Amino acid sequence: MSTDKDYGNMHSGKDCGMRNLVYLDLSSNNLRGSILEAFANGTYIERLRNMDSLCNLKTLILSQNVLNGEITELIDVLSGCNSSWLETLDLGFNDLGGFLPNSLGKLYNLKFLWLWDNSFVGSIPSSIGNLSYLEELYLSDNAMNGTIPEALGRLSKLVAIEISENPLTGVVTEAQFSNLMSLMEFSNYRVTPRVSLVFNISPEWIPPFKLSLLRIRSCQMGPKFPAWLRNQTELTDVVLNNAGISHTIPEWFWKLDLRLDELDIGSNNLGGRIPDDKQQSSFWPLPSALQNCTGIHTLDLGGNRFSGHVPAWIGERMPNLLILRLRSNLFHGSIPSQLCTLSSLHILDLGRK
Repeated sequence: MSTDKDYGNMHSGKDCGMRNLVYLDLSSNNLRGSILEAFANGTYIERLRNMDSLCNLKTLILSQNVLNGEITELIDVLSGCNSSWLETLDLGFNDLGGFLPNSLGKLYNLKFLWLWDNSFVGSIPSSIGNLSYLEELYLSDNAMNGTIPEALGRLSKLVAIEISENPLTGVVTEAQFSNLMSLMEFSNYRVTPRVSLVFNISPEWIPPFKLSLLRIRSCQMGPKFPAWLRNQTELTDVVLNNAGISHTIPEWFWKLDLRLDELDIGSNNLGGRIPDDKQQSSFWPLPSALQNCTGIHTLDLGGNRFSGHVPAWIGERMPNLLILRLRSNLFHGSIPSQLCTLSSLHILDLGRK
């Protein structure tokens, strides 16, 4: 059952009777109030709890409505079924709040948990480690101010973790990633410069996964460049902005020969020289992987201590650049004319150079 009409609620004095329903999509319907009120008048909530109407659902989508309140009752209804077949739960883009209940961990068949853009608080519950089939966890744009449990590291089928724009706290170690063999995307991106989450991962640790996307902003990862990236040969998007990293980018990173679409290492304390060409690479070897990234669209090196000339090869080898930020470094000399050939460029920031 799928609908995009504006019903506001589904109050009724009778049970729907659709006990064999496996797919329910009520997204973008302007549903208001608590979730169970959207299904039935408050008088009938207990009846809904006992009627098994939701127990055969594999997909429940209630995103982009105006739902509020907590989700504990809904999760209790779903997890209280004799057998819960739910694989997709999408409650994103509402105004739901409160803590994520431990009963989430009883939705054993869940593959996709999308709760982004709400007002949830607290920690990610440790019971999430019971969701052995989980592939996508989207919790971004909430107000979660707790910790990331070590139990998350048990989810061997997890492909994507999106926890951006939450004031999460505590320390993240390799334990939170220990068995994430399928992980391809990890994003914890905060626009605010305030750092509340610390990554303390052993430099000897070798991850069991190959990331394609790593986006971390306003977290403490330094002072050294994260050594656990040295085997991440599939990366296309790398954001390590405002991560407390100093010194230089190690040579092994460039030898990964990445085909990057995005490289953002701005607002750190990185130093070194970006050479103009192979003949002038006396301080650093020319980052050949970066030169070969002809499809790169974002390059942000701003807010560091890079020196030397702005390299002309940026204009010659990166024709698809949309964003180029080199501001607040120690570059000197003239702006190379080759930058004028970047016809797709939307943002050029060379301020305070």
